[in-house]
Amino acid sequence: MNRTNPFDEIEQFLGRTSFGGDRAWGRDLRTTDIDVAEYDDEFVVMADLPGYGREDIDVRATEGRLTITAEREAEREDGEREAADRRYLRRERRHESITRSVDLPGRVVDDGASATYRHGVLTVTLPKVVDEADRGHRIDVA
Repeated sequence: MNRTNPFDEIEQFLGRTSFGGDRAWGRDLRTTDIDVAEYDDEFVVMADLPGYGREDIDVRATEGRLTITAEREAEREDGEREAADRRYLRRERRHESITRSVDLPGRVVDDGASATYRHGVLTVTLPKVVDEADRGHRIDVA
């Protein structure tokens, strides 16, 4: 008999990640999936945010934690509409909000971080903190 831990299922539902981060659910229970990649001198985090504008996105790196927030107003109209007397057959408005935080797997230089947003994908590049002891001592070759 294969038993599962019910707390594991709760954590999956709440969106806990293996990187020590969490998903904060927006008003309409939306979140975004992310990829975290590590290279020699930097971490790169990619998040899918289709339909948002650059001005709708806020990215913050603080004490080894990256937080991505995106908010927008969405409006949809169906059928007839008369502006003068406000006779709507259907008109819907909503506020969409996505927040995602992740603990980075190493120390980063917060001030050196950069972000780009192209084709609905946010890419955040965070340079790693490099200890001088890790670099070793350079020996000039004569």
